[in-house]
Amino acid sequence: MSEQGKSKTLRNVLIAAILSCLLGFGLILSAVLALSSAIGEDNTSSALENAGFGGGLSDTKEIPDWLRPIILDAVARYGCAEVTPSLIAAQLYQESTFRKNPPDGGAGAMGIAQFIPSTWATEGIDANNKGGADPLDPEDAVPSMVAYDCKLADEIRSVPGDVIDNMLAAYNAGGNKVKKYGGIPPYEETRKYVREIRDRAEKWSAPMDGKVSGGLSKVVAAAKEALNTPYVLGGSCKPPFQGAKGCDCSSLVKYAWSKVGVNLPRVTYDQVDIGTKVTSANDLRPGDLIFSGGSASSPEHVSMYIGGGEVIDAPHTGARVRIKPLSFWKGRILIMKRPNYTEPGSGGTSGTWVAPVADDHVGTGYRVSGSMWSSGYHTGVDFPVRTGTATRAVGPGTVVTAGWNNAYGYQVVIKHGDGMYSQYAHHSSLAVVVGQKVKGGDRIGYSGATGNVSGAHLHFEIRTGPEYGSDIDPLAYLRSHGVKI
Repeated sequence: MSEQGKSKTLRNVLIAAILSCLLGFGLILSAVLALSSAIGEDNTSSALENAGFGGGLSDTKEIPDWLRPIILDAVARYGCAEVTPSLIAAQLYQESTFRKNPPDGGAGAMGIAQFIPSTWATEGIDANNKGGADPLDPEDAVPSMVAYDCKLADEIRSVPGDVIDNMLAAYNAGGNKVKKYGGIPPYEETRKYVREIRDRAEKWSAPMDGKVSGGLSKVVAAAKEALNTPYVLGGSCKPPFQGAKGCDCSSLVKYAWSKVGVNLPRVTYDQVDIGTKVTSANDLRPGDLIFSGGSASSPEHVSMYIGGGEVIDAPHTGARVRIKPLSFWKGRILIMKRPNYTEPGSGGTSGTWVAPVADDHVGTGYRVSGSMWSSGYHTGVDFPVRTGTATRAVGPGTVVTAGWNNAYGYQVVIKHGDGMYSQYAHHSSLAVVVGQKVKGGDRIGYSGATGNVSGAHLHFEIRTGPEYGSDIDPLAYLRSHGVKI
């Protein structure tokens, strides 16, 4: 390449880095200063793609067992990007403290979701198909709340500030008030409503997995190699991270992921187009990319989650590579992405098949006989893990069941490419919905003790069909796919 060509290439890299990092930081800072008086209003684009808030339902006793499947089903059937199960649980609590028919709090509000009659007349859904929408029946009221939240989110999407905050404010005070005031209306009741729902949604969400293991530990360790080194515009981010080998925001994450053979694009604008979207901050895993500044389609800054509630980034000229708590970023997040990667050491051919939990110690085995099972024998194997342990798809496939199933509690069933089905039972909460495509190792939920159980564990089956009674030896099946268990 000629010297002129080299100069042009370097200039392009420098321009991209400046736009990707320095400008992004400046925009974030100005947005924070301009909107610091509002709740959650420090996102920097009115066209942002919302990352969701909260997550699945944790195993807290504060959420009644009878309500859990109604919430999960409602979100799966009527939900949108702005709505998560824990957010709906928190909103229902704020409206009625989970009472099916609380006293009228004013304006004739009815039922667990406290719809006023005029709103119910247009927004009520007969979700359980019992012959009419009933605001006093949670099976109708909860889906109606979910659908109405999503309708409000679309209605106020162009209003400045956080979409979820404005959506909740609109449910409380009306969409017209949110539009009139350009965000959350200056009513103490509405501001308290939004704040307490957001706080409770985070408290009740399924626990974040901060575990760093396998290849992801290499990604995190590589990023930490550059910790406290100077930020360098257009830097290649190579040891010893000095001079032209220093890091900017996008080259830092590119270097980290190169340690496991993943070749990320060089600049933030392109990095946001790779991988799969992470829909909730509570579902982040180490190595996930967090984008801020600009808009979700064209972000100007990138950082990386490293586990344990911490994020690493190269912020701007004059600063050094740093680690900040995730809470520092939550108001700034535009979109989160997970690079395509499967742990090569987790078992299975080409690293695509794994055990359903990281701790693959087996408890009750397959075909153990006993009167506690209706078939007279155990139709799967049990993994004795504590409540809240992340469960994962054993291989690539499509979710065909995700919800409540009596004795199995909260269960997931996945159809695989060979026509076989894997089943995962007794979850405390789920992280997938019917129709979702998954890869081996993808998180599908959190273990628990729902259904007919004597203690927390994951019940796992392999079936020739989607329903009970078609079981085969699950460990033999996993071993046939290379899983050492």
